[in-house]
Amino acid sequence: MADVAVAHARAREALGAMLPQLTATANSNGNRRRYHTLDTPPSTLHDRYHSNGDQISLNQPLWRPANIASWHQAQESAAQAGYRLDDAEQQLYLKVATAWFDLMEARDAVEFTTAQRDALHAQWNIARRAAELGAQSQPQADDAQAKYEEASADEASAELDVETKLAALEQWVGRADGLVQPYLRDDARIPELVGGDLDQWLEQVDTHCPALRAADRAIAAANAEVSKQRAGHQPTLDIVATYGDTDQAVGNFPGQTGYRIRQFAVGLQLNVPIYSGGTQSAKVAEALALRDKARDDRDAARRLAILNVKTAFLGWRAGLAKAKGARIAVMSAKSALAAAESSASHCLKTQADVLTARQQMATARRDLRKARYQQLTSFIKLKSTLGELSEGDVDELDQLFSASESDASAMAMTSTAQPTP
Repeated sequence: MADVAVAHARAREALGAMLPQLTATANSNGNRRRYHTLDTPPSTLHDRYHSNGDQISLNQPLWRPANIASWHQAQESAAQAGYRLDDAEQQLYLKVATAWFDLMEARDAVEFTTAQRDALHAQWNIARRAAELGAQSQPQADDAQAKYEEASADEASAELDVETKLAALEQWVGRADGLVQPYLRDDARIPELVGGDLDQWLEQVDTHCPALRAADRAIAAANAEVSKQRAGHQPTLDIVATYGDTDQAVGNFPGQTGYRIRQFAVGLQLNVPIYSGGTQSAKVAEALALRDKARDDRDAARRLAILNVKTAFLGWRAGLAKAKGARIAVMSAKSALAAAESSASHCLKTQADVLTARQQMATARRDLRKARYQQLTSFIKLKSTLGELSEGDVDELDQLFSASESDASAMAMTSTAQPTP
Protein backbone atom coordinates (compact mmCIF):
# COMPACT_ATOMS: atom_id res chain seq x y z
CA MET A 1 0.00 0.00 0.00
CA ALA A 2 2.83 2.41 0.84
CA ASP A 3 4.48 1.70 -2.53
CA VAL A 4 1.28 2.72 -4.31
CA ALA A 5 1.10 5.97 -2.34
CA VAL A 6 4.75 6.70 -3.16
CA ALA A 7 4.19 6.03 -6.87
CA HIS A 8 1.16 8.34 -7.04
CA ALA A 9 3.06 11.05 -5.18
CA ARG A 10 5.88 10.81 -7.72
CA ALA A 11 3.36 11.13 -10.54
CA ARG A 12 2.11 14.36 -9.01
CA GLU A 13 5.70 15.55 -8.66
CA ALA A 14 6.36 14.89 -12.34
CA LEU A 15 3.20 16.76 -13.35
CA GLY A 16 4.16 19.68 -11.14
CA ALA A 17 7.51 20.04 -12.96
CA MET A 18 5.58 20.95 -16.16
CA LEU A 19 3.43 23.60 -14.50
CA PRO A 20 4.41 27.24 -13.80
CA GLN A 21 6.98 27.76 -11.05
CA LEU A 22 6.38 30.95 -9.04
CA THR A 23 8.80 32.16 -6.38
CA ALA A 24 9.00 35.29 -4.24
CA THR A 25 12.03 36.70 -2.44
CA ALA A 26 12.44 39.67 -0.11
CA ASN A 27 15.34 41.23 1.76
CA SER A 28 15.97 44.07 4.18
CA ASN A 29 19.52 45.17 5.00
CA GLY A 30 21.08 47.63 7.37
CA ASN A 31 24.22 49.14 5.80
CA ARG A 32 27.17 50.99 7.25
CA ARG A 33 29.61 52.64 4.80
CA ARG A 34 32.93 54.43 5.43
CA TYR A 35 34.84 56.20 2.67
CA HIS A 36 37.65 58.70 2.13
CA THR A 37 37.37 61.72 -0.18
CA LEU A 38 40.18 63.00 -2.39
CA ASP A 39 39.60 66.60 -1.35
CA THR A 40 42.39 68.77 -0.01
CA PRO A 41 42.63 68.16 2.77
CA PRO A 42 41.08 64.64 2.50
CA SER A 43 38.20 63.73 4.74
CA THR A 44 36.59 60.54 6.02
CA LEU A 45 32.82 60.21 5.88
CA HIS A 46 30.36 57.68 7.28
CA ASP A 47 26.91 56.62 5.97
CA ARG A 48 24.29 54.52 7.65
CA TYR A 49 21.21 53.55 5.67
CA HIS A 50 18.70 50.79 4.97
CA SER A 51 17.95 49.02 1.71
CA ASN A 52 14.91 46.85 0.95
CA GLY A 53 14.11 44.65 -1.99
CA ASP A 54 11.47 42.15 -3.13
CA GLN A 55 11.05 40.16 -6.30
CA ILE A 56 8.54 37.73 -7.85
CA SER A 57 9.78 35.32 -10.52
CA LEU A 58 7.75 33.16 -12.89
CA ASN A 59 9.13 30.26 -14.91
CA GLN A 60 6.93 28.33 -17.34
CA PRO A 61 8.59 25.45 -19.20
CA LEU A 62 7.72 25.48 -22.89
CA TRP A 63 9.92 22.71 -24.21
CA ARG A 64 11.40 20.27 -21.73
CA PRO A 65 11.12 16.74 -23.18
CA ALA A 66 12.75 15.29 -20.07
CA ASN A 67 9.83 16.53 -17.94
CA ILE A 68 7.30 14.95 -20.30
CA ALA A 69 9.18 11.64 -20.23
CA SER A 70 9.35 11.82 -16.42
CA TRP A 71 5.58 12.30 -16.27
CA HIS A 72 4.94 9.27 -18.47
CA GLN A 73 7.43 7.26 -16.44
CA ALA A 74 5.70 8.21 -13.19
CA GLN A 75 2.32 7.18 -14.58
CA GLU A 76 3.67 3.79 -15.63
CA SER A 77 5.35 3.34 -12.27
CA ALA A 78 2.05 4.12 -10.51
CA ALA A 79 0.27 1.50 -12.63
CA GLN A 80 3.07 -0.96 -11.88
CA ALA A 81 2.69 -0.35 -8.15
CA GLY A 82 -1.04 -1.03 -8.41
CA TYR A 83 -0.49 -4.36 -10.14
CA ARG A 84 2.21 -5.27 -7.65
CA LEU A 85 -0.26 -4.57 -4.85
CA ASP A 86 -2.83 -6.82 -6.54
CA ASP A 87 -0.21 -9.56 -6.87
CA ALA A 88 0.83 -9.18 -3.24
CA GLU A 89 -2.80 -9.55 -2.16
CA GLN A 90 -3.18 -12.70 -4.26
CA GLN A 91 0.06 -14.13 -2.88
CA LEU A 92 -1.11 -13.39 0.66
CA TYR A 93 -4.28 -15.41 0.06
CA LEU A 94 -2.16 -18.25 -1.32
CA LYS A 95 0.36 -18.22 1.53
CA VAL A 96 -2.31 -18.14 4.22
CA ALA A 97 -4.25 -20.96 2.55
CA THR A 98 -1.11 -23.05 2.05
CA ALA A 99 -0.06 -22.58 5.67
CA TRP A 100 -3.60 -23.41 6.82
CA PHE A 101 -3.85 -26.64 4.84
CA ASP A 102 -0.32 -27.63 5.92
CA LEU A 103 -1.48 -27.23 9.52
CA MET A 104 -4.58 -29.32 8.88
CA GLU A 105 -2.51 -32.01 7.20
CA ALA A 106 -0.16 -32.05 10.18
CA ARG A 107 -3.15 -32.37 12.53
CA ASP A 108 -4.42 -35.33 10.50
CA ALA A 109 -0.97 -36.91 10.71
CA VAL A 110 -1.14 -36.72 14.52
CA GLU A 111 -4.49 -38.50 14.53
CA PHE A 112 -3.15 -41.14 12.18
CA THR A 113 0.03 -41.77 14.19
CA THR A 114 -2.02 -41.95 17.40
CA ALA A 115 -4.27 -44.64 15.91
CA GLN A 116 -1.21 -46.47 14.62
CA ARG A 117 0.46 -46.33 18.01
CA ASP A 118 -2.64 -47.69 19.79
CA ALA A 119 -2.94 -50.57 17.34
CA LEU A 120 0.73 -51.49 17.61
CA HIS A 121 0.60 -51.23 21.40
CA ALA A 122 -2.25 -53.74 21.46
CA GLN A 123 -0.31 -56.05 19.13
CA TRP A 124 2.74 -55.76 21.35
CA ASN A 125 0.68 -56.73 24.41
CA ILE A 126 -0.64 -59.77 22.55
CA ALA A 127 2.84 -60.76 21.37
CA ARG A 128 4.31 -60.28 24.84
CA ARG A 129 1.57 -62.40 26.43
CA ALA A 130 2.00 -65.07 23.76
CA ALA A 131 5.75 -65.14 24.43
CA GLU A 132 5.12 -65.58 28.15
CA LEU A 133 2.83 -68.52 27.39
CA GLY A 134 5.28 -69.97 24.87
CA ALA A 135 2.95 -69.56 21.91
CA GLN A 136 5.39 -67.16 20.22
CA SER A 137 9.09 -66.59 20.39
CA GLN A 138 10.63 -63.69 22.28
CA PRO A 139 12.09 -62.13 19.09
CA GLN A 140 8.58 -61.78 17.76
CA ALA A 141 7.55 -59.94 20.92
CA ASP A 142 10.65 -57.74 20.67
CA ASP A 143 9.81 -56.94 17.06
CA ALA A 144 6.28 -55.91 18.08
CA GLN A 145 7.74 -53.69 20.80
CA ALA A 146 10.14 -52.09 18.34
CA LYS A 147 7.25 -51.26 16.01
CA TYR A 148 5.32 -49.75 18.88
CA GLU A 149 8.28 -47.60 19.98
CA GLU A 150 8.75 -46.43 16.41
CA ALA A 151 5.06 -45.50 16.18
CA SER A 152 5.37 -43.55 19.47
CA ALA A 153 8.31 -41.64 18.02
CA ASP A 154 6.30 -40.92 14.87
CA GLU A 155 3.48 -39.54 17.00
CA ALA A 156 5.86 -37.25 18.90
CA SER A 157 7.36 -36.07 15.62
CA ALA A 158 3.91 -35.39 14.19
CA GLU A 159 2.97 -33.33 17.26
CA LEU A 160 6.13 -31.24 16.85
CA ASP A 161 5.31 -30.78 13.17
CA VAL A 162 1.94 -29.32 14.18
CA GLU A 163 3.71 -26.70 16.28
CA THR A 164 6.02 -25.91 13.37
CA LYS A 165 3.12 -25.52 10.95
CA LEU A 166 1.24 -23.38 13.49
CA ALA A 167 4.25 -21.07 13.78
CA ALA A 168 4.33 -20.78 9.98
CA LEU A 169 0.65 -19.77 9.98
CA GLU A 170 1.15 -17.23 12.78
CA GLN A 171 3.53 -15.19 10.68
CA TRP A 172 0.57 -14.34 8.45
CA VAL A 173 -2.35 -14.18 10.91
CA GLY A 174 -0.64 -13.26 14.17
CA ARG A 175 -0.88 -15.13 17.45
CA ALA A 176 -3.10 -18.21 17.20
CA ASP A 177 -3.20 -19.43 20.80
CA GLY A 178 -6.20 -21.66 21.41
CA LEU A 179 -6.84 -22.17 17.71
CA VAL A 180 -9.46 -24.85 17.08
CA GLN A 181 -9.04 -26.32 13.64
CA PRO A 182 -12.12 -27.33 11.68
CA TYR A 183 -12.41 -30.56 9.74
CA LEU A 184 -13.07 -31.08 6.07
CA ARG A 185 -16.52 -32.62 5.85
CA ASP A 186 -16.58 -36.18 4.59
CA ASP A 187 -19.62 -35.35 2.45
CA ALA A 188 -18.13 -32.13 1.09
CA ARG A 189 -18.73 -31.91 -2.62
CA ILE A 190 -15.80 -30.28 -4.36
CA PRO A 191 -17.05 -29.23 -7.79
CA GLU A 192 -14.97 -29.39 -10.95
CA LEU A 193 -13.15 -26.11 -10.50
CA VAL A 194 -10.49 -26.16 -13.19
CA GLY A 195 -12.00 -28.06 -16.11
CA GLY A 196 -10.01 -30.27 -18.40
CA ASP A 197 -8.34 -27.82 -20.79
CA LEU A 198 -4.97 -26.52 -19.60
CA ASP A 199 -4.57 -24.31 -22.69
CA GLN A 200 -7.58 -22.20 -21.68
CA TRP A 201 -5.85 -21.30 -18.44
CA LEU A 202 -2.51 -20.64 -20.11
CA GLU A 203 -4.15 -18.23 -22.55
CA GLN A 204 -5.14 -16.02 -19.62
CA VAL A 205 -1.61 -15.59 -18.31
CA ASP A 206 -0.67 -12.59 -20.48
CA THR A 207 -3.90 -10.69 -19.81
CA HIS A 208 -4.79 -11.65 -16.23
CA CYS A 209 -1.60 -12.34 -14.28
CA PRO A 210 -0.95 -9.25 -12.08
CA ALA A 211 2.77 -10.03 -11.76
CA LEU A 212 3.09 -10.10 -15.54
CA ARG A 213 1.09 -6.91 -15.98
CA ALA A 214 3.33 -5.22 -13.42
CA ALA A 215 6.34 -6.37 -15.45
CA ASP A 216 4.79 -4.85 -18.59
CA ARG A 217 4.42 -1.52 -16.81
CA ALA A 218 8.03 -1.78 -15.64
CA ILE A 219 9.15 -2.07 -19.28
CA ALA A 220 7.05 0.97 -20.21
CA ALA A 221 8.61 2.92 -17.33
CA ALA A 222 12.07 1.84 -18.48
CA ASN A 223 11.30 3.09 -22.01
CA ALA A 224 10.28 6.43 -20.54
CA GLU A 225 13.54 6.54 -18.59
CA VAL A 226 15.46 6.05 -21.85
CA SER A 227 13.53 8.94 -23.42
CA LYS A 228 14.19 11.12 -20.38
CA GLN A 229 17.94 10.53 -20.46
CA ARG A 230 18.12 11.07 -24.23
CA ALA A 231 16.30 14.35 -23.72
CA GLY A 232 19.30 15.48 -21.70
CA HIS A 233 21.05 16.11 -25.04
CA GLN A 234 18.25 18.41 -26.25
CA PRO A 235 17.81 22.15 -25.64
CA THR A 236 15.13 23.46 -23.30
CA LEU A 237 13.00 26.59 -23.65
CA ASP A 238 11.21 28.45 -20.85
CA ILE A 239 9.17 31.61 -20.44
CA VAL A 240 10.67 33.68 -17.62
CA ALA A 241 9.20 36.78 -16.02
CA THR A 242 10.33 38.83 -13.02
CA TYR A 243 8.98 41.81 -11.15
CA GLY A 244 11.17 43.53 -8.57
CA ASP A 245 11.04 46.50 -6.22
CA THR A 246 14.22 47.94 -4.65
CA ASP A 247 14.39 50.84 -2.13
CA GLN A 248 17.61 52.39 -0.81
CA ALA A 249 17.97 55.47 1.41
CA VAL A 250 21.18 56.73 -0.27
CA GLY A 251 22.87 56.20 -3.60
CA ASN A 252 25.53 53.66 -4.42
CA PHE A 253 28.21 56.35 -4.51
CA PRO A 254 28.94 59.02 -1.95
CA GLY A 255 26.84 62.08 -2.37
CA GLN A 256 24.12 60.39 -4.39
CA THR A 257 20.53 60.56 -3.21
CA GLY A 258 18.44 57.46 -2.47
CA TYR A 259 16.24 55.79 -5.01
CA ARG A 260 13.36 53.40 -5.62
CA ILE A 261 13.42 51.06 -8.61
CA ARG A 262 10.52 49.02 -9.93
CA GLN A 263 11.42 46.66 -12.75
CA PHE A 264 9.42 44.15 -14.81
CA ALA A 265 11.05 41.78 -17.31
CA VAL A 266 9.64 39.01 -19.47
CA GLY A 267 11.37 36.89 -22.08
CA LEU A 268 12.42 33.47 -23.33
CA GLN A 269 15.27 31.48 -21.87
CA LEU A 270 17.00 28.92 -24.08
CA ASN A 271 19.47 26.40 -22.65
CA VAL A 272 21.55 24.33 -25.05
CA PRO A 273 23.68 21.52 -23.59
CA ILE A 274 27.03 21.36 -25.37
CA TYR A 275 29.31 19.04 -23.43
CA SER A 276 28.86 17.30 -20.08
CA GLY A 277 32.01 15.20 -19.99
CA GLY A 278 30.15 12.12 -21.25
CA THR A 279 27.90 11.99 -18.18
CA GLN A 280 24.65 12.22 -20.10
CA SER A 281 25.74 9.57 -22.62
CA ALA A 282 26.57 7.27 -19.72
CA LYS A 283 23.09 7.87 -18.26
CA VAL A 284 21.54 6.90 -21.59
CA ALA A 285 23.59 3.70 -21.67
CA GLU A 286 22.50 2.93 -18.11
CA ALA A 287 18.84 3.46 -18.99
CA LEU A 288 19.15 1.14 -21.99
CA ALA A 289 20.71 -1.57 -19.81
CA LEU A 290 17.92 -1.19 -17.23
CA ARG A 291 15.35 -1.54 -20.00
CA ASP A 292 16.98 -4.81 -21.10
CA LYS A 293 16.85 -5.98 -17.51
CA ALA A 294 13.15 -5.10 -17.28
CA ARG A 295 12.50 -7.17 -20.40
CA ASP A 296 14.43 -10.10 -18.95
CA ASP A 297 12.45 -9.78 -15.70
CA ARG A 298 9.24 -9.82 -17.72
CA ASP A 299 10.27 -13.02 -19.50
CA ALA A 300 11.17 -14.60 -16.16
CA ALA A 301 7.82 -13.53 -14.67
CA ARG A 302 5.96 -15.03 -17.61
CA ARG A 303 7.82 -18.33 -17.36
CA LEU A 304 7.11 -18.47 -13.63
CA ALA A 305 3.43 -17.70 -14.17
CA ILE A 306 3.15 -20.46 -16.78
CA LEU A 307 4.93 -22.87 -14.44
CA ASN A 308 2.57 -21.97 -11.59
CA VAL A 309 -0.50 -22.45 -13.78
CA LYS A 310 0.70 -25.82 -15.03
CA THR A 311 1.73 -26.97 -11.55
CA ALA A 312 -1.59 -25.92 -10.05
CA PHE A 313 -3.65 -27.46 -12.86
CA LEU A 314 -1.80 -30.77 -12.78
CA GLY A 315 -1.84 -30.72 -8.97
CA TRP A 316 -5.60 -30.42 -9.08
CA ARG A 317 -5.93 -33.34 -11.49
CA ALA A 318 -3.57 -35.46 -9.37
CA GLY A 319 -5.49 -34.61 -6.21
CA LEU A 320 -8.73 -35.50 -7.97
CA ALA A 321 -7.40 -38.96 -8.89
CA LYS A 322 -6.06 -39.53 -5.38
CA ALA A 323 -9.35 -38.44 -3.84
CA LYS A 324 -11.31 -40.95 -5.94
CA GLY A 325 -9.11 -43.82 -4.81
CA ALA A 326 -9.04 -42.62 -1.20
CA ARG A 327 -12.83 -42.38 -1.03
CA ILE A 328 -13.16 -46.01 -2.06
CA ALA A 329 -10.56 -46.90 0.56
CA VAL A 330 -12.55 -45.01 3.21
CA MET A 331 -15.73 -46.89 2.36
CA SER A 332 -13.87 -50.21 2.50
CA ALA A 333 -12.18 -49.32 5.81
CA LYS A 334 -15.52 -48.21 7.26
CA SER A 335 -17.05 -51.58 6.41
CA ALA A 336 -14.04 -53.43 7.83
CA LEU A 337 -14.24 -51.43 11.06
CA ALA A 338 -17.95 -52.13 11.45
CA ALA A 339 -17.34 -55.85 10.90
CA ALA A 340 -14.46 -55.89 13.40
CA GLU A 341 -16.49 -54.11 16.07
CA SER A 342 -19.42 -56.48 15.52
CA SER A 343 -17.16 -59.54 15.70
CA ALA A 344 -15.44 -58.22 18.83
CA SER A 345 -18.80 -57.77 20.53
CA HIS A 346 -19.47 -61.49 19.90
CA CYS A 347 -15.94 -62.43 21.04
CA LEU A 348 -15.06 -63.56 17.51
CA LYS A 349 -12.25 -61.00 17.24
CA THR A 350 -9.99 -59.27 19.73
CA GLN A 351 -9.76 -55.62 20.57
CA ALA A 352 -6.45 -55.57 18.67
CA ASP A 353 -8.33 -56.41 15.50
CA VAL A 354 -10.67 -53.47 16.14
CA LEU A 355 -7.69 -51.16 16.67
CA THR A 356 -6.12 -52.40 13.47
CA ALA A 357 -9.35 -51.67 11.60
CA ARG A 358 -9.43 -48.21 13.14
CA GLN A 359 -5.84 -47.71 12.03
CA GLN A 360 -6.82 -48.59 8.47
CA MET A 361 -9.77 -46.22 8.73
CA ALA A 362 -7.50 -43.43 9.95
CA THR A 363 -5.08 -44.11 7.10
CA ALA A 364 -7.84 -43.95 4.50
CA ARG A 365 -9.34 -40.75 5.90
CA ARG A 366 -5.92 -39.12 6.13
CA ASP A 367 -5.20 -39.95 2.50
CA LEU A 368 -8.62 -38.65 1.42
CA ARG A 369 -8.19 -35.37 3.26
CA LYS A 370 -4.64 -34.98 1.98
CA ALA A 371 -5.83 -35.42 -1.60
CA ARG A 372 -8.60 -32.88 -1.11
CA TYR A 373 -6.20 -30.43 0.51
CA GLN A 374 -4.06 -30.80 -2.61
CA GLN A 375 -7.09 -30.04 -4.78
CA LEU A 376 -8.05 -26.95 -2.83
CA THR A 377 -4.51 -25.61 -2.56
CA SER A 378 -3.97 -26.14 -6.28
CA PHE A 379 -7.20 -24.30 -7.07
CA ILE A 380 -6.18 -21.35 -4.88
CA LYS A 381 -2.73 -21.27 -6.49
CA LEU A 382 -4.24 -21.31 -9.97
CA LYS A 383 -6.67 -18.49 -9.24
CA SER A 384 -4.10 -16.38 -7.39
CA THR A 385 -1.58 -16.70 -10.24
CA LEU A 386 -4.16 -15.21 -12.60
CA GLY A 387 -5.22 -12.58 -10.08
CA GLU A 388 -8.79 -13.87 -9.84
CA LEU A 389 -8.91 -15.07 -6.23
CA SER A 390 -11.33 -13.13 -4.05
CA GLU A 391 -12.76 -13.25 -0.55
CA GLY A 392 -15.89 -14.78 -2.06
CA ASP A 393 -13.86 -17.80 -3.21
CA VAL A 394 -12.44 -18.18 0.29
CA ASP A 395 -15.93 -17.93 1.83
CA GLU A 396 -17.22 -20.64 -0.52
CA LEU A 397 -14.37 -22.95 0.45
CA ASP A 398 -15.13 -22.28 4.12
CA GLN A 399 -18.49 -24.01 3.65
CA LEU A 400 -16.66 -27.32 3.13
CA PHE A 401 -15.53 -27.47 6.77
CA SER A 402 -17.17 -28.34 10.08
CA ALA A 403 -16.21 -27.30 13.59
CA SER A 404 -15.42 -30.83 14.81
CA GLU A 405 -14.55 -34.21 13.38
CA SER A 406 -17.73 -35.74 14.79
CA ASP A 407 -19.82 -33.15 12.93
CA ALA A 408 -17.92 -33.81 9.73
CA SER A 409 -18.49 -37.57 10.07
CA ALA A 410 -22.12 -37.19 11.08
CA MET A 411 -22.86 -35.13 7.99
CA ALA A 412 -21.31 -37.82 5.89
CA MET A 413 -23.41 -40.53 7.52
CA THR A 414 -26.65 -38.64 7.00
CA SER A 415 -25.89 -37.29 3.54
CA THR A 416 -27.82 -38.75 0.66
CA ALA A 417 -25.60 -37.18 -1.96
CA GLN A 418 -23.72 -39.36 -4.37
CA PRO A 419 -20.03 -39.74 -3.48
CA THR A 420 -17.85 -37.29 -5.35
CA PRO A 421 -14.09 -36.82 -5.33
